[in-house]
Amino acid sequence: MQQFLQRYWEMYVAVALLRAGFELTKYGDVGPEFSFDLKGRRVWLEAVAPTAGSGRDAVPPILPGQYFTVPTERIALRFTNAFAEKRIRYADAVAKGIVVPDDAYVLAMNSRAIPHGPHSGTIPFYVQSLLPIGQLTLSIDKRTKREVDRFHAYRPSVEKVSGAPVSTSAFLEPASSFCSAVLHSAVDFWNHPTRIGSDFSVLHNPSAAHPIHREVFSWCEQFRFADDALHREEPNKPVQPTRARGRRG
Repeated sequence: MQQFLQRYWEMYVAVALLRAGFELTKYGDVGPEFSFDLKGRRVWLEAVAPTAGSGRDAVPPILPGQYFTVPTERIALRFTNAFAEKRIRYADAVAKGIVVPDDAYVLAMNSRAIPHGPHSGTIPFYVQSLLPIGQLTLSIDKRTKREVDRFHAYRPSVEKVSGAPVSTSAFLEPASSFCSAVLHSAVDFWNHPTRIGSDFSVLHNPSAAHPIHREVFSWCEQFRFADDALHREEPNKPVQPTRARGRRG
């Protein structure tokens, strides 16, 4: 089943980009799925559909009729793990001469196979996994019981069950500069929009060696991190920035 989703996701991304006017080139059975030319620069795109995982850090399934708490840290671990694995694959592709350092790189992530993954409230889980932005926090006045403030907590890492910390700040780290952006969707064969690609969300890497201009994905929801704030922009509908608050070590 997972391989079906992976293959479907690869096909869906390719069809969406072709319909958006991109001319795609398939390299072969190794390296990223395909590439396209962007004003003289090659842009590679690799697709991945993370699963719920295995072992103690796996995201538990959603059981109908049972109470549950959304395991936000375990969900974040699925995205951080997928990104770490693709960083290794990228380095291997460079070593083999398939990709060169002057190329741009976009990682297309599908969250459908992660329980709760597609549903994260105000900020998508994949964004919270690559930038130090945690869950929405409310501040309540003890006397009046009224909300006085709301903000997203600063969260630079999550912990495995073993207690080992895992960074959620990859897009602020030099080692991730190879990745220009992450494209996200929760589409699958049974859950898809009428217009292919209209469900795409794009997070631009503020540390990218080769950033991609926002106009390239103008039909998508887009996120940019700048001036210590996350800026969300929907097609033809800019939204106010979101700031993460809390301690910074």
